[in-house]
Amino acid sequence: MKKTLIQNAIVYDGTGCKPFHADVLIDGSVISQIGVIPPQSDWEVVDAAGLALAPGFINTHSHNELELIRNPALPQVVQQGITTEVLGQDGSSVAPLTDDLVQELADNMAPLAGTIPGPYTWRSFTDYEQAVKTAHPSARFVGLVGHGTIRMNVMGNDNREPTAQELEQMKTLLARCMEQGAKGMSLGLIYPPGSFAQTPELIEMAKVVAAYDGLIMVHMRSEKDKLLESVEEMNTIVRESGVRLQISHHKALGPRNWGKVHQSMESINAMRAQGYDMTLDQYPWTAACTGLKVCVPQWAYDGGEQGFQQRLKDPDTYQKILKETQDEIQARGGAECIMLASVATEEYAWMAGLKIDYISEKLGMEVGTAVLHILQHEGPEVIAIYFSISEDDVIYVMKSEAHCVCTDGIMGAHPHPRAYASFPRFLGHYVRDLQVMPLEEAIRHITSEPARRLRLWDRGLIRQGMDADLVLFDPAAINSVNSYLEPAIPPVGIHRVWVLGETKVNN
Repeated sequence: MKKTLIQNAIVYDGTGCKPFHADVLIDGSVISQIGVIPPQSDWEVVDAAGLALAPGFINTHSHNELELIRNPALPQVVQQGITTEVLGQDGSSVAPLTDDLVQELADNMAPLAGTIPGPYTWRSFTDYEQAVKTAHPSARFVGLVGHGTIRMNVMGNDNREPTAQELEQMKTLLARCMEQGAKGMSLGLIYPPGSFAQTPELIEMAKVVAAYDGLIMVHMRSEKDKLLESVEEMNTIVRESGVRLQISHHKALGPRNWGKVHQSMESINAMRAQGYDMTLDQYPWTAACTGLKVCVPQWAYDGGEQGFQQRLKDPDTYQKILKETQDEIQARGGAECIMLASVATEEYAWMAGLKIDYISEKLGMEVGTAVLHILQHEGPEVIAIYFSISEDDVIYVMKSEAHCVCTDGIMGAHPHPRAYASFPRFLGHYVRDLQVMPLEEAIRHITSEPARRLRLWDRGLIRQGMDADLVLFDPAAINSVNSYLEPAIPPVGIHRVWVLGETKVNN
């Protein structure tokens, strides 16, 4: 069995304690020894003098469920030190599903996970995980089951409350997924059909997750004008169910809402003080990224993509959708703050990387009309970047003990740079340059703490017997060097990445 000796490293062990100098021996897939270790002739020896050695970074919010199959080398993941990806976010997982649901679920997933050439071949949560394992991705993964996906399995895309029987079916399906290895459930309360659910339904589903000591990760109903009300809904779910809950990519969108994170964090901290396990994650950027369809009112997607396309054909309904779309664009900062990241057709490929104000001018249309035209022409796959977040808010949220880092990475023709460099940007720009927190505490935020939340007891610390998921980096150099115009440039400062003892990056 292969052995690798990492010599003279500055070890940040993931606990948040001060670093120490040591050698670390990898034996096969585990860490077998830490200390002063004389090398043997048949070992690989890595000179780590002046470099930091940390546990592999855990990305708590990823949309790479299809990327693991499309491009299992995952360079954008491992090159930034990520060794574990958490999939199935925002209420949208690619499993479970039925034969009748394949195309409808693929349409729902397209804005977040993209597409694959053929239909989904899996049906159960276990089937999907096996399909990914067969692809041998470079990073490890764990999955959440999407509440919206479960709802589709039982109720389709209907905008209504479930019957008592339907609710029991959803709870049974959720429990089955938990037993098949799901780490919890995700909620996407701005994405139909999950957005159609009311609080009592979510409480009942949360009770099932709590019974398995699982975690709920939630994209809340609003990150804009009703941010504080959305946090209070989460507080209610936690109090009524006892579930552990993490708020995804916590922020306040749009200039008129900047600063509200002070009040939202006060509410979250009050819950934590009462003993509830309530946490959050964040991508360290001032722009969001999701489907362009979020500019459209949620009710317009009753019945899914087909329902939406039919409504656009009715003149009166179209005008109502248009008015609410115009309002949403303004709430996000206006058309000059929205850039298209990817589209579906070659005909409109020129739009990728351009702002909506410019695109609408080129199309000769008013901004709201242009957005609806693009969605009518391209379908649900259109992804946009929204420049709507305050840097002061990013730093304030980051300082919380409840914080951890995510990429929320959505791949496409012109993706958000967060998909390639969120973790190096956090450690370089915010931790080293702005001194938001000590490096040892920052490492804890992205290793042992997310491992604790996900109950991943085999990783997140540098300890004898733990899995050898490790990152060797230069604390003085690590950073992002990409941009919104050139997002795919790899980060700098990361020298080696091991996943289960295998070298995945060697710079």
